[in-house]
Amino acid sequence: MDSFTVAPELRGTKGDIIAARIEVPILVVMIYGIVEFIRLGWSQDYYLYTYAPVLGGVSASVGLFTYFFLVSVERKKSRKNLLVLLGFLPYFYSLYIMGVLGLYTIYEGVIGKFSFWSMIGGLFWVFLGFHLIYRFYLMTEIVRQHDEKAMLAHSTLRQSDMN
Repeated sequence: MDSFTVAPELRGTKGDIIAARIEVPILVVMIYGIVEFIRLGWSQDYYLYTYAPVLGGVSASVGLFTYFFLVSVERKKSRKNLLVLLGFLPYFYSLYIMGVLGLYTIYEGVIGKFSFWSMIGGLFWVFLGFHLIYRFYLMTEIVRQHDEKAMLAHSTLRQSDMN
């Protein structure tokens, strides 16, 4: 079997809603990065709060939509490596959101200058990053389960043809 069919959960409007739910946290972080650009300027001293959210969001969006496009059309087995690489972009971006914008902000709110607002903001970023990684994980699981069913059906059909 050299091609895989499209999972019914990713066809049409259902698939578009899944992709939109994954994209919303990415857009929120990109908007935050743009606001920080305006507030802090173009200096590279604050790249974790300006350049990384914006450019990381662009790369995560490109990875997400390319991944979504490849899994929502009939695809060849040879594109599996490309899917894995594209899947890493949103995963790494969500880890950045949870680690840098979330946990580090909480750390700064406790250790640096004590601030409840900083800790609440850090919790928001951890929640947002978790939301992104969880939604993307659900989409990859839909694809994996559909592909496993297709492979099993193909191997069962092939065995019945041999008998």
